[in-house]
Amino acid sequence: MNDSGVDVSYLVNRQKLIFTGDVSVGKTSIINVLMGKKFVDEYEASIGVDFFSKSIKYKGKTIKLQIWDSAGQEKFRSLIPNYIRGSSIVFIVYDISNKKSFNNLQNWIDFVNNYENANIVIIGNKIDLENKREVSTEEGSKFCEEKNFDFFEVSAKDDNNLNNMFFNSIANLPFFTNINNDNSTKEQIVETLMKENSDDYNSNNNADKEYNIFDSAINNGEVNLKESKKNRIDTNEETQVFKTKRKCC
Repeated sequence: MNDSGVDVSYLVNRQKLIFTGDVSVGKTSIINVLMGKKFVDEYEASIGVDFFSKSIKYKGKTIKLQIWDSAGQEKFRSLIPNYIRGSSIVFIVYDISNKKSFNNLQNWIDFVNNYENANIVIIGNKIDLENKREVSTEEGSKFCEEKNFDFFEVSAKDDNNLNNMFFNSIANLPFFTNINNDNSTKEQIVETLMKENSDDYNSNNNADKEYNIFDSAINNGEVNLKESKKNRIDTNEETQVFKTKRKCC
């Protein structure tokens, strides 16, 4: 109840999240698993920006998450700033078996900070490739500790530590500060989030949607866009999406 006596618990809080990082670090795979999909070796990889919608619950309230999946290729870098702006959390992903993707983290951090003062979370993906590891956990942890960033190592392939990473990051949103009337600690917020949403993250039943605002035709190396008739979202933002099949990583 608010001061006017009107129950506003049904109101939806909208939060914008974006995943960035080098090409082939597994951003799309992480998002797909978080959306309740199974990890697959072959998938339709986004080149440009894809948009996903996900709703999660917290103590009778709904948080609508807009999750943006951006490409890592340099030639599509100019598309990303439009989606970084207004983001609550920017997840920067690197591949623990690819030292170059780790060395490029600072470039991504500077790139993000040029457009938005968002909460940055660093993710080291592919811990299932331990025998090919090129970046130690200690190295990643030290880098993030010096910059005061949250740091998580995960595996999209094994669905290892993804929910812990995601809900710990979500718990830092200002939304919880505004509604935290019972002075719950961050650990308690995370516990509640995981408990109330565990079933949804093990199924595809929670309004699981992907929006591709544009289809593409690629002819002779040139990309021609045509507006998709079936895909619309209720925002003023446009997403340029280009699709191609490639080996998942």
